[in-house]
Amino acid sequence: MTGFAKILSEKTEKELNYTTFENVLEELRVLESQKGWAIFESLKVLLRGKADSFSFTKDNPYDYFYARITEEDIIFKMKTRKGETEFRVPLQQFSLI
Repeated sequence: MTGFAKILSEKTEKELNYTTFENVLEELRVLESQKGWAIFESLKVLLRGKADSFSFTKDNPYDYFYARITEEDIIFKMKTRKGETEFRVPLQQFSLI
């Protein structure tokens, strides 16, 4: 079953798109590898209910990653000097991994 996630990108204007859950996971894998952040370990903590959010920050160049769990979704936000991107993934998608 392929699910979809909303993508919100902000530069000067908001733009709303959709992607597959698999593409979101791949983006997270790439980000984790590039930045050395423990995104998937932190995601497990969220899914177990041990925390409701986590974030990683790098100052130079500026990079910010934030994840928050709600009753229905996990929201991922990535900010760089170029702009901000937000992914909203329904919780039910994470039962597949």
